[in-house]
Amino acid sequence: MRKIFGYKWAILWAVLMLSLFLWPSPSAGGFTFFEGFDKIVHCGLFFVFAALLLHGKVRSSKTKVRKFKTGVSVLMIGALFAFLTEGAQLLTDSRSADWWDIFADMVGTSMAVFSFFLFYLPYLKWNK
Repeated sequence: MRKIFGYKWAILWAVLMLSLFLWPSPSAGGFTFFEGFDKIVHCGLFFVFAALLLHGKVRSSKTKVRKFKTGVSVLMIGALFAFLTEGAQLLTDSRSADWWDIFADMVGTSMAVFSFFLFYLPYLKWNK
């Protein structure tokens, strides 16, 4: 239970993302800021999701976190969730799946994992 509770923010963020991705899209000709804006949104949402997963792993771990294993597992979870969200959009009438959305999702996840590799210092004490 402690492990799941450590990921509470990531789980909450995933539910929010899934509901946003499945929200009925505006009718054709809807307002967008610029071409490709939705890809930036996908990238940003998955960056936060991966960062929250990494934070949950660090907070729920009783020992030092291994960077490579943690990074690979977050990349795999991010890829799985990216395909899940796009697959769920295929099942709706108002949304469509796009390979570029999956690419943007993975870029955001990779950015968070890269930041984790650069900035995680295992010898720091985390306030619990």
